[in-house]
Amino acid sequence: MTETRQSTETQDPEPLLDSIRSPKDLKGLPEESLPALCEEIRTFLLESVQRTGGHLGSNIGVVELAVALHYVFDFQHDRLVWDVSHQCYPHKILTGRRDGFAQLRKTGGLCGFTNPHESEFDLFHTGHAGTSISLGLGLATGAEVEDDVDPRKVVSVIGDASLGAGVAFEALNNAGATGRKMLVILNDNEWSISKSVGSLARYLSRIRSNRLMQRAGQETKNLIHAIPVIGPKVDKTLDDLGEVMRHAVVPGHVFEELGVRYVGPIDGHDVSLLVKQLRRIAELDGTVVLHTLTEKGKGHPDGPDHPERVHAVKGAAEPKAGADAYKTEPATGSGSGSGAAREPERKPVVYTNLFANALSGLAEKDLRVHALTAAMPSGTGLDGFATRFPARFHDTGITEQHAVAMAAGMAKAGLRPVVAIYSTFLQRAYDQVFQEVALQNLPVLFALDRAGPVGQDGPTHNGVFDIAYLRTLPNFTLCSPRDATDMRRMLALGLRLDGPLAVRYPRGNCPTNELLHESERREMEPGKAEVLRVGDERLVLWAFGSMVQTALEVSDRLRARGVEIGVVDARFAKPLDEDLLAEHSASYRHIVTLEDHQRAGGFGSAVLEVCSRLPLHADRRSARVRTLGIPDRFVDHKTSREEQLAEVGLDPGGVERALRHLLQPSLAR
Repeated sequence: MTETRQSTETQDPEPLLDSIRSPKDLKGLPEESLPALCEEIRTFLLESVQRTGGHLGSNIGVVELAVALHYVFDFQHDRLVWDVSHQCYPHKILTGRRDGFAQLRKTGGLCGFTNPHESEFDLFHTGHAGTSISLGLGLATGAEVEDDVDPRKVVSVIGDASLGAGVAFEALNNAGATGRKMLVILNDNEWSISKSVGSLARYLSRIRSNRLMQRAGQETKNLIHAIPVIGPKVDKTLDDLGEVMRHAVVPGHVFEELGVRYVGPIDGHDVSLLVKQLRRIAELDGTVVLHTLTEKGKGHPDGPDHPERVHAVKGAAEPKAGADAYKTEPATGSGSGSGAAREPERKPVVYTNLFANALSGLAEKDLRVHALTAAMPSGTGLDGFATRFPARFHDTGITEQHAVAMAAGMAKAGLRPVVAIYSTFLQRAYDQVFQEVALQNLPVLFALDRAGPVGQDGPTHNGVFDIAYLRTLPNFTLCSPRDATDMRRMLALGLRLDGPLAVRYPRGNCPTNELLHESERREMEPGKAEVLRVGDERLVLWAFGSMVQTALEVSDRLRARGVEIGVVDARFAKPLDEDLLAEHSASYRHIVTLEDHQRAGGFGSAVLEVCSRLPLHADRRSARVRTLGIPDRFVDHKTSREEQLAEVGLDPGGVERALRHLLQPSLAR
């Protein structure tokens, strides 16, 4: 009996994390157990996310903050907004979604961002930076008009890099003017994806590095508390004394100049201190900024030295993105003698790296070439360019609007700026694209990475609207390469033109085999498509960009069934090859367009517009046009881009079925 009792007494205690199924369970824990819980969450994330893939560094850096927030506030009643929300994994664990992490960012699994369809604790589905304060101020405004004896408290969490976005300052300016009650937590880890840049980052670094401010404030408090009798009575004045000390160390405090109260900086990994400060701040009126200092990637062995490397990780068993996405049967030329041939297979090259290498080659020959990005030097492949041409590389921070307007000024001054931005993020600078670039007809080259579906990041990051929002702007040229050779030619074209050009390319690899037409590998001309295969009179498939490879595979499949279709690489969505379209309208029964973009306003819509202006033929009907693209809905995250395309019928099998049904319903079986 004694041995049994001793064995039981020495058993390891049950992990605290196993008992957390909701924030109510968290609130039931004693405060002294919170540090241990934080370590368990961090360990879980390190093991789980490195197995499944996902955003890691930002999440293991906010563990204590997430625990403290849910420990102090009741977010079934109060309101919590995470900026960007890619750092919401600890929040998801604490709100009952831990079991779903095995399928994080996989088809049918947990979203990598906050998502109201998953939980009542997620208020918004967000994935772009800088908007959390605006959203929070809107929620605080709504809370003011509610007839509630317990007014909702509103908390917005924003990173130091996101704070550099113009919209964040617009929100702080408005919040300070209105005096509405809300808490803004500045999660300062000195990084976004890459190192934070700009004068605000340097300002925050001064605060971060000057521990004198913290020590002086605490020592002043201790001295006053030690004064007999009067010490406790003047406790309420300590905040004012703290302000004096802060202004002595960091003059011209930017936050208070905006009319908001500033508290901090404090250690964002001291969960007990966070709980204490949050409880105190929750009772303050007006808008308060709590400045927390955290370490991106805390607990990861590479975290201290390589925060960028641990920002996002691939799953242990995750295939290389797009490595086999574009494999097609070797072509022997079309039945009509197209003269096409396949080059020997090459090692796969990611479109992003291809763009960066091609741009560096052009920059070597042209000193006017400058590259700009908005806090994404590695994501856009420009980190190598920055090393080779530091004076001609410009990272503006999370400020797409500013980057585009700055590029317009550079172009006006005679330079040739290249703005590399993910398709989804260029939406943030739409007004500058219109006003500063298109209206002025300035030679700015836009490199739109991650065009089309992007897989695991889902609808906040799918680049499926760029053709529609750029095609309506006069002076623009829009193109998309089918392979590495065309990428290089399109970039060279953009640097020759006297107006704006946008080249869009997907997340993934270029095709390993290039279909070559020697006559078509000359200097590229705007608005000239390329006929890759000539079919019989029934159908021609006009494909745009990366979908050309799908069109070729579909052509091979139909040829095996005895059906010859034409295949055209449109190359340009604006201007279109209207002469070739007119010819095909007269010689084919069906023109089908194929794109990895929304059907509404996209490449297919452009073809329809041109065809509607073509003259009708007296001796025969003009070709009927059908568009294949993404339907009018948001496409949820999937394990891969290819799964997203398959879901909307844009994989080779789906396109083949659509064409077979169009040609002859009996072929569709």
